[in-house]
Amino acid sequence: NRNEDMPLAFVKPDQAKIGFTSSTFSFNLRSPVNATNAENEALAQKFVDLLCAHSEFKPCVSFGQDNGLVYATVPATSTQGAIKEEDKAKQAVGGVQLVRLSFSPSVDVSAVCKIVEDAVAKIYAK
Repeated sequence: NRNEDMPLAFVKPDQAKIGFTSSTFSFNLRSPVNATNAENEALAQKFVDLLCAHSEFKPCVSFGQDNGLVYATVPATSTQGAIKEEDKAKQAVGGVQLVRLSFSPSVDVSAVCKIVEDAVAKIYAK
């Protein structure tokens, strides 16, 4: 949408060699061009809702399960514990809240990638 890099942090090869793995990724989507404050505030949840319209995703927080699902949530709105308003503000970038995805080891990577790509395309469609 804006030709911006959105860097992600991954487990480095030297970390993987000593057994460190992570199946959870947290990130902020970029604010769409000319988005209103209300659109930015709703963006993360809209993205999670688009993902969770598919059976490969489930809208909640869960870690370490091997059931083929990706768990998707917006931590600022999660009922899995209270997050202080100042912490919610720190998690938001450009008014857009953090999204967290937790991947099962047996997830269908091709299907999940396609679903994520489609959701991103819908979010940023002009």
